[in-house]
Amino acid sequence: MPRNRQDQTKQAKRDEILAAASSLFLTEGYDGASMGKIAAAAGLTPNTLYWYFRDKDELFVAVADLYLARLLQQHATVAEKPLARQLVWLVDSLRPVRHLVATVHARVARSSRIEQWHSGFHRQMETLFEDQLTIEVPEARRAAETAVVTFAIEGAVTHDLDADATTSLCHSLARRLAAG
Repeated sequence: MPRNRQDQTKQAKRDEILAAASSLFLTEGYDGASMGKIAAAAGLTPNTLYWYFRDKDELFVAVADLYLARLLQQHATVAEKPLARQLVWLVDSLRPVRHLVATVHARVARSSRIEQWHSGFHRQMETLFEDQLTIEVPEARRAAETAVVTFAIEGAVTHDLDADATTSLCHSLARRLAAG
């Protein structure tokens, strides 16, 4: 069934809001990107934002969802590479948005919406890593091992490790998973 013009206009406006919010969250941080600034950047009044998003956390999660969807889509280009290379790629891919990653961690205890998103992000990343395990590992241990990888990757991103340290870390993590 074709979409009517109103739906297309609403989606287009939502996309404009997300583009403006994404840019401001990256350049000014969560606290610096007020709803007023986001609205102005999208060419709207602040009240109009609330027709599309209940609050700033919902808008932030929508931006994070966009980045996550792109990340998962781009992962297909490295999915057949060795695990260490995939992990380096992941750190390199998340590095440009490390301020968003830091914001998630800063707000996770204050926002149930962001906490839900963060938990879902971990589940998705851990599933990617768990799929790489080629050895028999008890289920409880598999979850723990993949969680270690996720936390190490987040640490590499938020602490902005240099390329050599990132490569070393990722190879160590891949060896750890392979060794069981």
